[in-house]
Amino acid sequence: MLERFSIALRSGLVNKYSRIPTAQKFSDEFNLRSVNSITRETARKWINGLVMPESERLLTLIQWLNLNSDYVYLNSIEVDDENYPPSKIQRLRKREVFARNALNFVSPRIAIMDKDGIIILVNEAWRAAANRNPPLHKTTAFCEGANYLEILDKVKGLEKEDAKETASAIRDLAKNPGKKFVFKYSCHAPSKKHWFIAELSSFHEKENQCLTISHQEISERQFLAKI
Repeated sequence: MLERFSIALRSGLVNKYSRIPTAQKFSDEFNLRSVNSITRETARKWINGLVMPESERLLTLIQWLNLNSDYVYLNSIEVDDENYPPSKIQRLRKREVFARNALNFVSPRIAIMDKDGIIILVNEAWRAAANRNPPLHKTTAFCEGANYLEILDKVKGLEKEDAKETASAIRDLAKNPGKKFVFKYSCHAPSKKHWFIAELSSFHEKENQCLTISHQEISERQFLAKI
């Protein structure tokens, strides 16, 4: 649960501030919203995933940063599988195990999505890139819980066409899981040019299906070459 809290908190802070704020900034903002004030050191420990907040403080964080409470509490809830029908928590738990199995064939930046485009799991390379770069539509971090399709649909400017192509491929793959898509795109920063190759495929296990997308940075020569 501690790991889940840390992931959710960091994603929530990036969603709110487009970056991870300093511990002092975080504690100041939290104390404006809660009678259970915290110190800068407590804020630092929360950000770094060293301790869990008490229930009342956790509730404040969930409400303030719009954290996914199902994701945060997932491992702390035990359900008797034999006496109770499958719950939302159980489905989330099974979905995450399934997604971790899919991540066994990792490439540099990879995300696992459900058929609706909601990101279930990302690897560390993806998370590092998401935390290092501004979100595509400036309000949501590109990690667990975000809807990849909604983010792509909101992209404007020079990257709009590439985002539109990616979203179309994801929707096509969700309907036709046997397909595989490979395409290239550019994503330049003010100080440096970047080119990527993206691969979209589906992963199956019994009746379950998820979609995987990987992004690999390539050279300009590789970008100009035919796939």
